[in-house]
Amino acid sequence: MSDDEYSENAAIICALKEMEKANVLRSCILDGEEYWVLVKPLESFTQSVEISGLVAAGIASVINNMCQELNSESEKCDVLNITEKDLKNLIYIASKATPDSLKK
Repeated sequence: MSDDEYSENAAIICALKEMEKANVLRSCILDGEEYWVLVKPLESFTQSVEISGLVAAGIASVINNMCQELNSESEKCDVLNITEKDLKNLIYIASKATPDSLKK
């Protein structure tokens, strides 16, 4: 095992242990080998995110400008209450961007 491989393995083990502390993973030792398993699918974990007013305003601006272009009032974003729906809409808008459209 090279020094690089040893360092990489150490980093992975440290990350796995941190994920175990966060109850994302569980480990067990079977026949002298350590195994790691997900407690539940990663997409089922929830997260709390704090964003600044400036970032909230940017998110709302992008979504609300798109809503105005598409005449979609029901999808408008409240700058004082960014929700998961808003983030999903932002992801959708970003997924439709192309390198050419970003150059304009």
